[in-house]
Amino acid sequence: MTFTDENGDPLIPSTVDWRLDDMETGTTIVDWTALSSPAATMYHTIEAQYNLINDEANNIREAQMFTVRINETLQSEAHAEYKYHVVNLTSVSSA
Repeated sequence: MTFTDENGDPLIPSTVDWRLDDMETGTTIVDWTALSSPAATMYHTIEAQYNLINDEANNIREAQMFTVRINETLQSEAHAEYKYHVVNLTSVSSA
């Protein structure tokens, strides 16, 4: 994640939080969680335990939404959302 101000200059937020939601069911997988040591550029890996297929029998893939929030409760609070798919590899043939 790279944070910039309205002029495109690097921005170090006062807080950085993330959450993960299952878009198929609308359920929260991980509720708002703070990341330590905010910086203008940060990396976060979503652990394998959070990237599971809920309905393996019927779904080849399922959509999830990774949301980032900076500067919670401040006038400069901002959010960004990133949609991605978890692919059911048990459905993939190795032929």
